[in-house]
Amino acid sequence: MVKDAGMELCCGALIGMGESLEQRAELAAQLAALEPHEVPLNFLNPRPGTPLENQGIMDGKDALRAIAAFRLAMPRTVLRYAGGRELTLGDLGTRQGLMGGINAVIVGNYLTTLGRPADADLNLLVELNMPIKELQKTL
Repeated sequence: MVKDAGMELCCGALIGMGESLEQRAELAAQLAALEPHEVPLNFLNPRPGTPLENQGIMDGKDALRAIAAFRLAMPRTVLRYAGGRELTLGDLGTRQGLMGGINAVIVGNYLTTLGRPADADLNLLVELNMPIKELQKTL
């Protein structure tokens, strides 16, 4: 219905909640079937007072494998780094993910948690010679 209305479809994913590889693959396949324009990939940042507060942080290598799997499942979809990448991947993993399948980044802070400093992300994109788009300053 979203596409029929002329809008772009954006469907986010949250991984690192203790799901199995099979469940991650199923999520990627289900999203791919929707043919979304964009998929923000979030990595669990266990927050105190939530049901997953004791869930460990996803291993960075598993996160990179997930990025690769989502890229293979959705080769034409914009995969956007979103929440939790600072904890899960750190600086080196963020770089590797950009080189291995991520092609967009939410810069700065998120709704409920702090992200990387915007300058750090923008500098990394410049260093990797990746194009930078910004929202119109009039918004």
